[in-house]
Amino acid sequence: MPPRTPSPSPFLMPASPAAAAKAMPAALLAEKRRGRLPACTAAELRRRIGGGEYLVIIDGLVCKLNAFVNKHPGGPLAIMHMVGHDATDEVKSMHPLDVFETAVPRWAVARFVTDAKAEGVMSHVEDMDLVYSAARSSPDDGSSHVQPPTTTGADLDYPAIQRDFRLLDVQLRAAGLYQCNYSAYAFEAVRYMALFITAVGLLLYGPVSAWTYLAAGISTALLWQQLSFFAHDLGHNELTGNRDFDMVLGICVANLLGGLSVGWWKKNHNTHHIVTNDVDNDPDIQHLPFFAVSTRFFESRYSTYYRRVMEFDAAARLFVSVQDKMYYLIMCFARYNLYFLSWNYLLFSDFAPFRALEICCIGLFFTWFSWLLSHIPSWPYLALYVLVSNSASAVLHIQITLSHFAMSTESPDPVHECFAARQVRTTMDVICPRALDWFHGGLQFQIEHHLFPRLPRHNLLLVQPLVKDLCRKHRMEFKEFSFVDGNIYTLRWMGEVASRVKLFNARKEHEDQAVAALRKAIVES
Repeated sequence: MPPRTPSPSPFLMPASPAAAAKAMPAALLAEKRRGRLPACTAAELRRRIGGGEYLVIIDGLVCKLNAFVNKHPGGPLAIMHMVGHDATDEVKSMHPLDVFETAVPRWAVARFVTDAKAEGVMSHVEDMDLVYSAARSSPDDGSSHVQPPTTTGADLDYPAIQRDFRLLDVQLRAAGLYQCNYSAYAFEAVRYMALFITAVGLLLYGPVSAWTYLAAGISTALLWQQLSFFAHDLGHNELTGNRDFDMVLGICVANLLGGLSVGWWKKNHNTHHIVTNDVDNDPDIQHLPFFAVSTRFFESRYSTYYRRVMEFDAAARLFVSVQDKMYYLIMCFARYNLYFLSWNYLLFSDFAPFRALEICCIGLFFTWFSWLLSHIPSWPYLALYVLVSNSASAVLHIQITLSHFAMSTESPDPVHECFAARQVRTTMDVICPRALDWFHGGLQFQIEHHLFPRLPRHNLLLVQPLVKDLCRKHRMEFKEFSFVDGNIYTLRWMGEVASRVKLFNARKEHEDQAVAALRKAIVES
């Protein structure tokens, strides 16, 4: 079946003024308070941030979030990375509209006043040293790093992109595309149940053979993959829009049925959405010593997420030099790392709002899963099932990394680049036949998802042609490949970075020899 190219839905017409007002209540509500709030210029904003205030610009309002940052359901870093930025689009894309009816006016302390110098500026802090959020990587920062090829035009009109993106969002809301299609989830539930029954049935009643436990392991891996897609939807509140309900249901899915912390994932994933593919800030591309998607990692960068230096030491140089060859093998062990990260988050993180419930559900997972494993009659078969069920989950990690590993990690203009342009620059779509939509679980529409994170994934297909039109109009490359070609493209880029390790090693050896010679000269003198 060839890839489908649907036409734009006929009901996606320009929104009426009434629909636009309903879809964007923040500006209307904020307008009532603007006149009563003091003015804040860019210079004043920077001065107050330098004094320790967490100030974020939302719809022209300066919001002080110091008292809220550690209570933010999406994690503190999602706010900290927006300090000093115009985060209007980021906040609107990641939150229900009632956030603007309550939270934004409540936290507003000033109205932001722009002058000719600040017009069109998205970030007012790129030259400030903020320990919690590094300046965005840019080719103009004095370093020279290779980047993936792109056909995106130079000198993009960011205000025009932002304006058209916001109009598109209003149209999608007016068309009802933010409403969940519950009937689609009925089919999803049938698939989950079929995979669960297959895996459990084979383990309890199947003939004792390697083929039985191999099939059971593959069924379990597919179940975990499919449940991960559902947990992802719940983490973005795509199902009901009720944050607490979707979160608790996500814990029942990810923690109870998969043994992984949805709280850890949400903290990690929200940060990823805010600072997508930024070397210093995005945890989803920080995988040393095994992978480096940019030669910037050769500089032993500091991770604002993990709060440590990502050392490009001898082990990292070894693994990265062969990362394109070891990519699939390392992915086979990725799920084991998620178990570790989940427990590390639940036991040691300062921010774990559902800690007790999550620990309880993961404990129950290991209880019922251990009971299930007890029915496997021998250690070799047990090892086969555990290895296959966890390692075959590599397909999910490949699907996730495919969207970003070979995409840009440098902003052409960190000061002015808008949200929509950044998401298109850093994200890739996957072309697949409609019959395989279930296998990709919405990850094939990553550009659309990053632009509209709360849009239910079963509606992303309708949005893709409209996003392509937006990109075409503003000369932004809409990068998409088939799953096979996407893998080839990603491996080639990983190989390109790997090839630079040899040059790095030679330069480092030369520098070490120069330092040794200088020390020897000092001692002899």
